Amino acid sequence: MATREFDDYISANERLSAKTIGNYRHSYLKLADGLDKSLAKSNQKDIIEYIFTMTENPNSRVQHINVAILVRRHYGASVDKLVNTRMRLKLKIEEHKDNVNARKKSELPCMAELTRHLNTLYAEGKWRDVIIIYLLMTYNTRNRDVDLGIVSSKWHATDPEENYLIHRKNDSVFVRNNYKTKSVYGTKRHAFRTVKINRAIRNFVEEKGGFPEDGSPIWLLSTGHNKRVKDTSVHKFIRARTLHGLCEGDYNKIAMSQINKLGDYGKLKRLSNNRGASISNLIILPNTILILKRVIN
Repeated sequence: MATREFDDYISANERLSAKTIGNYRHSYLKLADGLDKSLAKSNQKDIIEYIFTMTENPNSRVQHINVAILVRRHYGASVDKLVNTRMRLKLKIEEHKDNVNARKKSELPCMAELTRHLNTLYAEGKWRDVIIIYLLMTYNTRNRDVDLGIVSSKWHATDPEENYLIHRKNDSVFVRNNYKTKSVYGTKRHAFRTVKINRAIRNFVEEKGGFPEDGSPIWLLSTGHNKRVKDTSVHKFIRARTLHGLCEGDYNKIAMSQINKLGDYGKLKRLSNNRGASISNLIILPNTILILKRVIN
């Protein structure tokens, strides 16, 4: 009987994807298992109380409430209490996120911890992750900058709208044609001979079966058979590989914090050039200006 209630709802909503239907069905069956009546005929208070016994995870509670609301609306049953409960849960989730972000800002790791993380990735043979983190740390890039294609020659780096990593016998060249401030700073090129990183690039290319004979790039941010991740997934893809899920902005703040600590104006200029950002925009800590003034003077 309960399954028929759900199947009727699905039949009336043909545009739902198979994945969405699967998620809804899983949640619905768990709800139906703990209720005496069908979802549409159950008391909202009973539904809410049961959901709170199912899990302590607020995100999971919201997911179950969403399904309850959708099914009950389909059958014309009231949802006001469910909607209010969902709203309160979402506010708690956002409050938790804000607290986590605030705590993270005050507890960002130091550069030495980022370096240890990079070395750990190398020791574990996570070659793609090594390349991504190295570029973030060394060139203070934004996420979009490392959405690049790896090629074996400059003759294959032909698209003026794409970023490239040209991997040659003795070095590699990081070419940025597509980044936030390209219109101001132009194309950026950085050559490096770091042995470990070039080895990581070579190993990653080998994992992918070597360079394609037609010269097409191997995408650094990709899944499966060199399937490039969507633009909307770049941020998530990179954070899954950074230390504690830090974002590129966090890496930049850590670099700025180190510069501030050392009072090194030369490093600030290099960071400014690498990132493609003015020094005035980079100075984010109140005492940085004082330290840099002492260095300049």
